[in-house]
Amino acid sequence: MSFTLVSIFVWNLPAYWIPVYNVLEDEMDSYLVHQKYVKAIRGKKTDKKDAQWIADLYKHDLVAGLFIPPAKILQLHDLFRYRMKLTYLQTSEKTRYQNCLTWHNLQIASIVSDVFRISVQKIIQSVLDKPNEKPDIATIIHRYMKASVEELEYSMEGELSDEQAEKLRVIKAHYDAITLCKNDLEELITELGKE
Repeated sequence: MSFTLVSIFVWNLPAYWIPVYNVLEDEMDSYLVHQKYVKAIRGKKTDKKDAQWIADLYKHDLVAGLFIPPAKILQLHDLFRYRMKLTYLQTSEKTRYQNCLTWHNLQIASIVSDVFRISVQKIIQSVLDKPNEKPDIATIIHRYMKASVEELEYSMEGELSDEQAEKLRVIKAHYDAITLCKNDLEELITELGKE
């Protein structure tokens, strides 16, 4: 009489099955099944009875394993999910930055489409560096900027406290750090995709 070693993982809690599955998938046939497809009838349930029930289901070819992609695909999936989270963080910091400007009547976000463009950042940086002086916008902005100098000057009429200026610096530094991490992650994804 010959025996086949089979491991069947019943998935009811996320991620608890992954380490054991990783160890056993090369050693024996491994199946990941959802608990609702192997649930036994009600009654006095024990682990032993559940194991016997699942073994009977497998013996009669009634266990349909879920698709588990190869390890490389799983790694890419994990990296893409993390990239998406970094994108959400970036968007959150961008919104926080714009709200901070708007709160202090610096309405440049209503004139330009993106406050993180180089010319706009130069204007904001000049305000942060010299809060008591009006920025010389005509010398700062790029010549291809669609908004006029007058519109930009009018949008920067607000007052910015020292605390809020520091908050803007912190938000911008965090945004830049997230951008750097996201760029590194995208390089890793590209390299893994080439293999």
